[in-house]
Amino acid sequence: MKQSISTIIERADALYAGREQIEMVRASVGQLESVAVADDDFEISWRMGRALFFLGQEEERRDRAAALHARGVEACARAARLEPHRVEGHFWLGVNLALQAQAANSLAALPLAWRARRSLERAARINPAYHAAGPLRVLARLAHKLPRLVGGGDARARAEFARAIEIAPANTVTRLYFAEMLLDAGEVARARRELETLLQAPLDAAWEFETTRDRSRAREMLERIRSST
Repeated sequence: MKQSISTIIERADALYAGREQIEMVRASVGQLESVAVADDDFEISWRMGRALFFLGQEEERRDRAAALHARGVEACARAARLEPHRVEGHFWLGVNLALQAQAANSLAALPLAWRARRSLERAARINPAYHAAGPLRVLARLAHKLPRLVGGGDARARAEFARAIEIAPANTVTRLYFAEMLLDAGEVARARRELETLLQAPLDAAWEFETTRDRSRAREMLERIRSST
């Protein structure tokens, strides 16, 4: 059975790597669901949460996205319980919770965002560099979007973005999020520099989907900046 699980994990990872075609991610979920002991396996559980995060992120219908993220939360909470000292379960749990909060109404969103922040802080303590400084990147995003009462605030967001960029300066997701925060703060010139830096970032094969997407978004944002000045 262990060899079977190992083979399925390899297939699921290979399918997820081709996520520019969303059917590949759906196929990876099918692979992971085919393991009878998935409910008790850490490696299966966090990968399931990662795939469900992506499917929810790309889903246009809000109700379907929420359902996918709810399943992702369940899978990653299981992973975090199974291996509390590993980063993967806590990180993907936090990401799924954050996107659940984004899709929820205001009353439901705040407790979800609070739980997301706690999971991401745990992930950052374990390994802040995981997923190209993913825990710091998403904490910064939450700090940008959340009220100060529940952990938001400009100073916190800037500090987390600075740490994330120091660890993974070529990550386009972090640069894009930071540029969005700078634009919201009225710092247009600095936002422009971040977007131009993003466009010069080298292509990392493991991040091809995100890099292609973020370059397109950066060009659109730069065009809007030019049109408004």
